[in-house]
Amino acid sequence: MTQQLTVGRTELPFALRTLNQLAGILLKVAPGAGRLEAEALMEAARRQEGLEDFGHPGFMEPMQRVIDEANARPVCPLGQVSFPKIAQKALVNRLRWTEYRKRHPEVDDIELRRPIFILGFPRTGTTLLQNLLTLDSRYRALEFWELSSPTPVHEDLAVDRKKRIAAISRTLWAAYKFAPEMAEVHEIRATTPEECWPLMANGWVALNYDLANGMTDFGDWLYQHDMVHAYTEYKQQLQMMAHRRPDQTYVLKCPEHLWFLDALLTVFPDADIVWTHRDPAASIASYCSLVSMARRTFYGSVDPHELGAHIQKRFHEGVGRAMEARARHPQARFFDVDFKELVSDPAAMVERIRTHFGREHPEGAEARIEAWQNNDRQDKKGKHKYSAAFYGLDRAEIHAQYKAYITAFDIPLKKA
Repeated sequence: MTQQLTVGRTELPFALRTLNQLAGILLKVAPGAGRLEAEALMEAARRQEGLEDFGHPGFMEPMQRVIDEANARPVCPLGQVSFPKIAQKALVNRLRWTEYRKRHPEVDDIELRRPIFILGFPRTGTTLLQNLLTLDSRYRALEFWELSSPTPVHEDLAVDRKKRIAAISRTLWAAYKFAPEMAEVHEIRATTPEECWPLMANGWVALNYDLANGMTDFGDWLYQHDMVHAYTEYKQQLQMMAHRRPDQTYVLKCPEHLWFLDALLTVFPDADIVWTHRDPAASIASYCSLVSMARRTFYGSVDPHELGAHIQKRFHEGVGRAMEARARHPQARFFDVDFKELVSDPAAMVERIRTHFGREHPEGAEARIEAWQNNDRQDKKGKHKYSAAFYGLDRAEIHAQYKAYITAFDIPLKKA
């Protein structure tokens, strides 16, 4: 069965096993290569940028919690060598963004009028919907190159874009070597719109550390953390990215917003919320397949059943929190999207969303949607093969656990 799955390997592929062995040798001769310590990471970021100010110190506690848990977990040599670089990147982003706000104080006055947030479980059509809604030039998503490096690095817009795309393209090349199956699961290019959780990672408050890297203690702590400040910093980064392109409305998507809906709506009181729905048994299994690649690279191997149980639990907590938060806000601010209806007639769904929120439906929208659907993405429907059983997931058990959610949104369930 594992041979038929897109991500059937629980151990590192051959090329990565070799890299892992080399990383182990590096750690023996240069232990500092895997050093994960807050002040050392901050000092390295300062030296790299020639800057000192990291902005508001609220990131310090979550950063220390992530570091402590990473140091306590059985991270493989490859993970030990690569994670400090990821951590330093987040700190570099903080330095750059703080400096930009100092040089351009007008950024904090930029109004982000009526942004659209697409949320829902991963693998429920959020990527498709974001792409379709932003075919209208008045709207914009955040592409991977600017999410990875949100602060401009050059005054000329074209040069700036080229430099940042070149930098992330090198990273993507390496990422596909680490996880060769990624293209069929979820293709990422420098210019594809992506989830905005990397902006939260710059404040060390991304639930992705739990979901993708298995830092469960951090995830438990984050549930209790006041996320209003986290979303305030997230907004500041959006304002910075809108500084030179202020005439477009954001269409943002990230499943993590489900867990922190109250904080999001506190910071973005006029936001429109599009919530995608799909049989949770399918979305949980599909997401396990996606994040298993990150787990495998971080730890050297992945236990599919352990991963399945954790994601099933986390998703149930997330949807429960979101439903409770939603009940505290006007229902007109929300629009629910059934995954099957979206896939079967995307143009009609986009029109329904715009009508619900009183947004203009531009001429020629259907033709643009049809053209986009004929693109050459490698992760088109049907390419990603995954199995609930591989992750120890029982469809009937999930349906029973999620009964309140399934009933509330009349979600059609996939037959076994």
